[in-house]
Amino acid sequence: MTEQSGRPFYTEYAWAFDAIIDRPVRKECAAIAAWLVERGVLPGASLLDAGCGTGRYATELARRGYVVHGVDASRELIDIATRSAGGSASAVSFEVGDILVSSTVRYDAILCRGVLNDFVSDADRQAVFERFAHALRPRGVLILDVREWHASAERKSREPLFRKRVSTDRGELTFTSVTEIDAERQQLVIDEQHVLTTGGRTRVSEHCFVMRCWTRDELHSTLERAGFDGVSCFGAYDPAIVAGATDRLVVAARRAPAGL
Repeated sequence: MTEQSGRPFYTEYAWAFDAIIDRPVRKECAAIAAWLVERGVLPGASLLDAGCGTGRYATELARRGYVVHGVDASRELIDIATRSAGGSASAVSFEVGDILVSSTVRYDAILCRGVLNDFVSDADRQAVFERFAHALRPRGVLILDVREWHASAERKSREPLFRKRVSTDRGELTFTSVTEIDAERQQLVIDEQHVLTTGGRTRVSEHCFVMRCWTRDELHSTLERAGFDGVSCFGAYDPAIVAGATDRLVVAARRAPAGL
């Protein structure tokens, strides 16, 4: 059976997201917490995890003493995050929401991982940073990561295919991603496929979508227009890895005081 719907990663296969996208969560959260402390955002401060997914970063940062609220557009991912939080429930909360929608709540810091590439139009890309600035207290800290255009295009031109197979309690799951480069629009066109085999029966879900990568200059100018300063760039959630060494840009910035 073949199904075409919304991105299966965020819906019918949300339960397998962490198994397919394996991340060194504790190590990366250690770097995030260090950057926050360096910028005066200490444990006990409030943090918004914008596009929190399954909540593993939010829960780990709550374990490190932050009061974290996670927001994601996928109800399925939020359900997983809520169940996984367990004993950290008093310091972490989750809800379904759109990070482009303004809120009256103000935070000391915002974390946004792997989400900003999904904003394709210039208007939406500027708007999301303006929403972040609005949601932060003065001198609040924004930490984010995006795909860097030039290195991502070069890497995906060499390695367009990604495939991972995992054994789960629901069956054998094979995830395949094939990327094409749209150089004119600075985009990656991605075809994804999930194949789940259970008891001799196979279920196939396919989805095609677009990511628009960022250049370092574009990211800096978008942050500046939205009212951020003190921008630091890295190549990973590791201060020893410099920007340009990988196909990612990891950024820490501050909301500038009003009037500056």
